Amino acid sequence: MLTSKVAKRVFQYTGVGVGAFLIVLLVIPLLGPVWHALHGDSIYLDGWKIPVPKGFYVSKDQKDRAMWRLTLGIPLFNGPYGHISFYHLRPTPQPFVFDRDYPQFRKAAIQEASHSGYRLNSEHTVSVERVSGYCLDFMRPVGRSRSLIRCAVENSPFFVFYEGDPRYVPDVFTTLQGMSLESPRGGSSYQYDEKKRLTWTYDASRLHLRWGRQVTCPPKTSPTEM
Repeated sequence: MLTSKVAKRVFQYTGVGVGAFLIVLLVIPLLGPVWHALHGDSIYLDGWKIPVPKGFYVSKDQKDRAMWRLTLGIPLFNGPYGHISFYHLRPTPQPFVFDRDYPQFRKAAIQEASHSGYRLNSEHTVSVERVSGYCLDFMRPVGRSRSLIRCAVENSPFFVFYEGDPRYVPDVFTTLQGMSLESPRGGSSYQYDEKKRLTWTYDASRLHLRWGRQVTCPPKTSPTEM
């Protein structure tokens, strides 16, 4: 009698556990639509308004942001996913300048990607607001995440990274092309002056800080424009 009760209790707990796990698997693909319903279609980071692609949701890790798109079966099964992240790579963020920073950025990105089995597939220049974003597109033949993208945006203090399934790569470039310089509800914002130099404005004190380096187009040796 006691053995029968124990077996019944174990069976019940097992059923509850399996049911809860199945619910989690079913809920995970809904994280993106639910996030959009609650928060809208964009986030703000360092004065930039950044669109969140359809199906992605946003997580926060200290100062950095990450966008995830997860499919049915994750994390139990090896399903496709997309992960777009925004990183500050310096202790004190400085705006990225193509002529000064791109050679080192390209070298470091290729070296880091090669350690994980990726090979450089192509290079792109993407129009971002009134400046440009420079992207390195890596691929590897096997592995859960077959695509890797590293992007730097002119006059931006953060870098845009992607890792995941190739089917979500277009979302990365759509996100970059949809970025704009602004700030919600006052506070700090970025503007361009008449000479196309980037200006940072703090609305509360009317303090204007100008970056002296002029935004210029990349030389002909830059990556192919998308």
